[in-house]
Amino acid sequence: MTKEVNYQSMTRLIIIIFFLVGCTKEAEDLILSKKTFSLKIDSVLNSTGTRSVMFDNNGYYHLKLDPTKNQTLSRVTGKILADGKEPYPPEKVDWESNLYWSIKRGDTVAIITKSYINYFTGQFTIVSLPPLIASKDELVPTSNFASYSGKGGEINNMIAPIYKMRGDTLILKTTHSVSKQIVFTKIILD
Repeated sequence: MTKEVNYQSMTRLIIIIFFLVGCTKEAEDLILSKKTFSLKIDSVLNSTGTRSVMFDNNGYYHLKLDPTKNQTLSRVTGKILADGKEPYPPEKVDWESNLYWSIKRGDTVAIITKSYINYFTGQFTIVSLPPLIASKDELVPTSNFASYSGKGGEINNMIAPIYKMRGDTLILKTTHSVSKQIVFTKIILD
């Protein structure tokens, strides 16, 4: 009986020690602070993604908006490195734009068409589906909200300003919350 009581007492003592001695916030901060992060934006690509748009002497990119489309898509590329290397695990980067546009209830959001070859007749067929209609008023951001680093620490984000924003300056805020680094990219919409 005495051995059993001693065993139970020791087990309880070990459990209490595990609860009292554990990782503290300071230990986590020490582990995180060992990494030195660098965050930068490399380029703003044209709508086809084949080359960077013009970058002027004042530090502004110039994105030419397509007058035949409502939105002009463009990819913003950059890099985040941890101690000069690709971060592992991948790092999350947040994005925010200063420009928004709105969709009103009842607006046509998209017109979808499906094209295919009819296997029975062999004819090329195009079918127009009913338009997608907005069910409520919505504020639409011109930028995605987050991305994760990829191979070599590459980060990417899609922006999609509309043609009515021509002449405005899109300010894209890139934030890495772990290192508290923020980079602002200024894009003049031409």
